Amino acid sequence: MDRTLLFLAYFFPPRGGAGVQRSVKFAKYLPHFGWKPLVIAHGGMADNASGVMDPTLLKDLPPEHVVRYTALLQGEKDRYYRAQKKWRQPLFATDPMGWWAAPAARLGLELAAQSHPSAIFVTMSPFTAADAGIQLKKKTGLPLVLDLRDPWALDETRIYTTRWHARRDWKQMHEALAAADLIIMNTPAAAAAVESEFGKGRPEGPRITGRVISITNGYDAEDFGKDSPQAAPPDMLRIVHTGMFHSELAEVWDKVYDGDGVLNQLKYPRRPINLWTRTPRYLLAAMEKLIQSGAIPKEKLQLVLVGEISTCDREMIQNSPMAANVKVLGYRSHAESVNWVESADVLFLPLHTPTDGGPALVVPGKAYEYLGSGRPILAMGPPGDMQNFVEQTGSGIAIAGDDVDGAATALKKFYEAKRDGRKLFEQNRDAVARFERKELTARLADELNELTQPSRQTRTVAIPVPIKK
Repeated sequence: MDRTLLFLAYFFPPRGGAGVQRSVKFAKYLPHFGWKPLVIAHGGMADNASGVMDPTLLKDLPPEHVVRYTALLQGEKDRYYRAQKKWRQPLFATDPMGWWAAPAARLGLELAAQSHPSAIFVTMSPFTAADAGIQLKKKTGLPLVLDLRDPWALDETRIYTTRWHARRDWKQMHEALAAADLIIMNTPAAAAAVESEFGKGRPEGPRITGRVISITNGYDAEDFGKDSPQAAPPDMLRIVHTGMFHSELAEVWDKVYDGDGVLNQLKYPRRPINLWTRTPRYLLAAMEKLIQSGAIPKEKLQLVLVGEISTCDREMIQNSPMAANVKVLGYRSHAESVNWVESADVLFLPLHTPTDGGPALVVPGKAYEYLGSGRPILAMGPPGDMQNFVEQTGSGIAIAGDDVDGAATALKKFYEAKRDGRKLFEQNRDAVARFERKELTARLADELNELTQPSRQTRTVAIPVPIKK
């Protein structure tokens, strides 16, 4: 008999963007493995996160799926409105969505009273959503799974308002992880970092007793091959990038490094990085170099950008000699985005670069759809999981994030191979298959089965019926 799972996901369709993919794909495939998710999502009220919408993603879910959206009581609305004020944003150590915990927990109790779930699953960000999961665990006695789509206080791209904010966020992460029965990170490097930072050897704070594992993001094989992609002409090299860049934040990093103003002198970056390697800066320079050298005629090189583009991104493109070679499409539905991926001759995969020489803790979500497409990848970033995945699957070329010469050489190889009708790589599809969403969800279901074995349940607590207000 199927078991039910309280599934808290602040970001969920009809909201679009990369942040909903992990949630909606887990929700889609969990019933295949004996788990029915009762999804609790944020609904109705705008926030300061991405506002892109993609209701087509709901088609992934069969009609019998339970998806409920939170509603706020008057006091909660007051807290929500206060959190939206721009001057308050720097005051939050973790994130400004803490107002969501109470309505999410209230709705979770209502669903728990109706459906008697076996576990609680909270996928984050926002990381303050962990509070809702902890409240539900205390009131129901159910095991709690925290699924981190980013590494929270270990996120190397984060710049804190002050060192105090960084310490406070680290403490909140530690306390939340200590309350969890299972902790899921989305890269092997992030899982190792959590073990190192909060593991049994750490004397400070509460003890983490839950297992720490890695379940990566992935691709859904059912998303591919639905439409015939409009390929570039046979003598043109089309480079495609999907999703967002980080140009605006890279400018903030520069100001912090330069100590530009009193506030920037107070700010605390968790780890030194070059964030410009997560922008098109170095790719545009490589394209310019290729054309200036005559290796590729200017009209035979095209960069297609599919996704939200910031003002800073646009200025960088417009100020580049390559501006005429860049096609900016803006946000597109997930299906359209996948179609552009399938049309690519080269997929551009950039990542920020820690300047301390260590690996990055994240892999961009787009990486897995790139792998699933089978199209060649140019990965530009530090050594670590992203480069390993590309190289171990035979999916493309991986170089340093700021290696303009290396990128130019790689693009020349891709162009000549296409022109001559040759393949540069023979991808190992068996190696890629471990990133398929159904396979990843099967692993999640196995972990849930293990977590909810009768021998592991030490107590039962009556689930209170919430009072309707």
